[in-house]
Amino acid sequence: MSNTFKVTLRPSGEIVEVEEGKNLLVALREKDIYIKSSCGGHATCTDCIIKIVSGEDYITPPPFSELKLLGNVFHITKERLACQTCLTGDVTIDITKHDKATDEAKLKNKTANFSKKKLPTRIRKEPDIKKIRTERADERAREEVENLVKAETWKKHWEKNQDSEAPKKLAGGKRPKFFDTDKVDYDKTDYTRPLSAEKQKLRDERLETEKLKAENDKKIQPSDKEYKKFRE
Repeated sequence: MSNTFKVTLRPSGEIVEVEEGKNLLVALREKDIYIKSSCGGHATCTDCIIKIVSGEDYITPPPFSELKLLGNVFHITKERLACQTCLTGDVTIDITKHDKATDEAKLKNKTANFSKKKLPTRIRKEPDIKKIRTERADERAREEVENLVKAETWKKHWEKNQDSEAPKKLAGGKRPKFFDTDKVDYDKTDYTRPLSAEKQKLRDERLETEKLKAENDKKIQPSDKEYKKFRE
């Protein structure tokens, strides 16, 4: 004969006996005590969470399936899944969150709201169906004609409307990409792209400055005669 242990339920204070090796979800349901569960005790929904008030040393450790859902934080929350918890001694648990009347009211509210949002069924009559079919057939025929026209227009399009004097469009006539002229040496003779007014002004100023500097350096430097006289 298997051992039985006492389970004190909060907040009612009721005491029930649970057989050893039987999880709390099954044992409490057998005593007609409501514990919410959506997965039927397979540790996938977390609806059957209970709180261990006392006797935490007399419960089996959580399996891996429970740790995946709740994490290894029992020492903080004191929460366990009833479907994965068996007893080895007397315990006290809190099942305040498991109220049958509240859950039934929530479910009734949910189904009532769903029925309100349900749209009425639309019934199409035979004339409407014929009209829709005719419109779709006309649309398909129009698309076929447009495709044929496009095909004829595209056929040997390079031979149509050729202008020998027109300049060739390189790269398919695409717009040229932006060219960064700030990194170009404008003094090189191979640079042929025209400068903007602002950059042309800067270039002229720079050339003028360099010219004035060269003239000043030339004036400062002594002539050959003066240099020879200075050496003597």
